[in-house]
Amino acid sequence: MKISVLLLSAVTVALSAAALGADLGAPAPATPPSGVEHLSLAEAVAEAIHSNPSLQARTHVANAAASDARAANRGRLGELNAVASYSYFSDDQILRPMSRELIANGMGGLPWDRDQLHYGLAYQVPLFLGGRLVNQVGIARLEAQKSEALREGSQWQVRFNAVSLYAAAQALDRVEAALAAQIETLGQTKANIDRMVAIGKRPEIDRLKVEDDLAATQAQLAAAKADRTRVGALLLALLGRDPASPLVVDSLPDSAPAPSPDRGELRELAMRATSVREAALDVDQAARAVSVARSAFLPQVVGSANYLENTGLGINRTLDTWGASVGVVIPIFSGTSDAQRLHASKERQAASREALAQAQLQASASLQDALARLDSSYAAVAAAKARVAASGEAARIEAIRYQTGAGSIEDLLRTLARKEAAFSALALARADQFTAAERINTLVEKEIFK
Repeated sequence: MKISVLLLSAVTVALSAAALGADLGAPAPATPPSGVEHLSLAEAVAEAIHSNPSLQARTHVANAAASDARAANRGRLGELNAVASYSYFSDDQILRPMSRELIANGMGGLPWDRDQLHYGLAYQVPLFLGGRLVNQVGIARLEAQKSEALREGSQWQVRFNAVSLYAAAQALDRVEAALAAQIETLGQTKANIDRMVAIGKRPEIDRLKVEDDLAATQAQLAAAKADRTRVGALLLALLGRDPASPLVVDSLPDSAPAPSPDRGELRELAMRATSVREAALDVDQAARAVSVARSAFLPQVVGSANYLENTGLGINRTLDTWGASVGVVIPIFSGTSDAQRLHASKERQAASREALAQAQLQASASLQDALARLDSSYAAVAAAKARVAASGEAARIEAIRYQTGAGSIEDLLRTLARKEAAFSALALARADQFTAAERINTLVEKEIFK
């Protein structure tokens, strides 16, 4: 579930232009016409958690694992089966096993028949398997816990994807509005320069340079519209909706995330995240798997019972029999295969412990990275705001110089480029700030930043 990370990388330029549009007073998206999907951020998050197909699939997997655990536990009760067999022999044979009571009336009274039908019930129950059944039940229950943990963790990842895609869609809306406004400004500038060129006040090359910038901006607008369509389709697909439907989103809040809470508390929360819990459950499963492998060296005791109706079809006589027994199997030699399986299970147990340690380190490292990015975003936003103020004033002065003939078109375009770069830096810093805060929520699986 790394759609959002890849997406934000792909639309970095779009995010930069989004802040430019917002700070230049670019118009917000209009009220959506009928037939167009409209979503607020809260609606998108709630619908993603409720309707995302992959999350629904994870729920089904968790339910299946819970059913498997219940099935494994109920295996302790044994099995009751209906059994039946039909036999036709070359000569008459005894209908049921011989017994003292059966021969009390002499050999002539024995039930002989070549055409026989046997049917009834058979029951078998494990009495002692060396701990194999108990540990297999434990493994199944741990698997159910792991599936449930993965489902809960997937909810946070889906939430992160929904927020990231929503932010990208909103940013691209601002991109389109900002680029449209820039195209209008360049068109007016071109008209002014056309008049200046006509009266000989400005050279033809100035008009050509503005035309070049105008064409480049129009191409950027077309690319932004394509990116917006793609982002909207990805967001709708995440929600389980038709990706071809048009989508309108609201503007995101302008307020910055609150300062980070206690870092020690965040680290404790990260140590209880899904990835760490899953690794810890793997350790428990591996320990039980060792016990299962060790049970192969212990005796196995199984109880059984049956009740049969034995019918001789030729003599039209039915006799019932029943019995109960206890069987013991003591392993003596298996070609060292059991020993090798035990060794393999111990190696997997050691590997699971190392994987748990790695998961804990990775969770801590990811949290530190997200916290560092959030901290740096505060300074980046402050610096970008200063750049915006300075570059805006410089652009205003350079425009006056160009209109009075004291400046060149190159100086004006360079100043406008620096102004756009400042707005881009501000947009990128804000996007990093918003994404880092939401990433922390995902890593600790708690809504720290709302």
